[in-house]
Amino acid sequence: MHQLKDVKTIIKRLNEHGYEAYIVGGFVRDYLLNQKNGDIDIATNALPETVKSIFPKTILTGVKHGTVTVIFQDEQYEITTFRKESHYLKNRKPESVFFVSSLKEDVKRRDFTMNALALTIDEKIIDYVDGITDIEDKTIRTVGNPYERFSEDALRMLRAFRFVSTLGFKIEKESLIAITNHKELIKNISDERILKEFENMMNQKYFVQAIELMIKTDFHHALPILKNGIEMIHKTKIVPVDLFEFLTICAVCGNFQQIKTLPISNKLKKEMGIVYDMFMLGITDFTKPIIFRNGLRNCIFTNKLNVYLKQTEDKKEDIIKQYKQMPIHKPCDLSFRGDDILKLYDRKPGGWISDLIDEICLKVLNDELPNDKVKIKEYLHNLEKKDKRSE
Repeated sequence: MHQLKDVKTIIKRLNEHGYEAYIVGGFVRDYLLNQKNGDIDIATNALPETVKSIFPKTILTGVKHGTVTVIFQDEQYEITTFRKESHYLKNRKPESVFFVSSLKEDVKRRDFTMNALALTIDEKIIDYVDGITDIEDKTIRTVGNPYERFSEDALRMLRAFRFVSTLGFKIEKESLIAITNHKELIKNISDERILKEFENMMNQKYFVQAIELMIKTDFHHALPILKNGIEMIHKTKIVPVDLFEFLTICAVCGNFQQIKTLPISNKLKKEMGIVYDMFMLGITDFTKPIIFRNGLRNCIFTNKLNVYLKQTEDKKEDIIKQYKQMPIHKPCDLSFRGDDILKLYDRKPGGWISDLIDEICLKVLNDELPNDKVKIKEYLHNLEKKDKRSE
């Protein structure tokens, strides 16, 4: 692991200047689990100004909170001074931080025991909170009082579910009770942060277990826009592979207009709208024109919704077969373009061109017209003659 080797070089340099430094956080947890984690954080008793003076290339990313980003071998590593935190504002961020001199004091502010371990330069584990035991027992436990930890930062509750989804660990009993009692605090967290945690849960091996715990703790009731979707996932065991699928499930089971108020891209909203409309219209026969207009992924996912939510026959194989047989997959695949049409007609450019292209695409998809420039030109000539005769 060349990255770990580089981090050891950074730690060694801090040590040579008389400072302690350790690898901390999720990397240490995954190191013990033999899982890959490219995100390596370093904690030290050196102050930010000192860190900046020791390393030639730095970025003051969060110096107010003790964090300096060091650029080493073209990689970025966050180095944070040991600290403890004051009163938290709006159940999310500390009002201020205080630098401390010991790792043990720094560990007390962290979220879960499995994330509160430190790794020395010679790869020995420092464990003040029985985090190794909890990892061995596959248990998610807060550092200290769970009520305090979740009151400080309500996002930690959702992070607990995320770790269930990714690791398959169980949430310790007191922490689970605290989540049940403090669930309403999640409403103080921004939609952006909530969606990011859900995005990190997607396509994970133990996602269904995480959803089951949300239901068990009634946590989903504190997320009214997502509530119906979470209940449907629990009921049907449909597993969304990404945020698009998750939010679309929430849309078809709840209020699509509310889902569209979430901080997501217009592209995502458009794709969700396509699937929403197909599902609500009850489309179960995915013809070539339908696949062409709505896209392969959207048709496959609409079929998935049909199978899980309406118990229809699974048409996925047929959809893929149809797609492979299609002579064109998008309008630009036509051998006859908008410019070619303009040369044939003595008319100003306008919406009529796209209407005509749609008509040609439909003919080609239905095997009524080959995707051949000469043949399409001939078809358009005949169409023009027909239109003139009808005038």
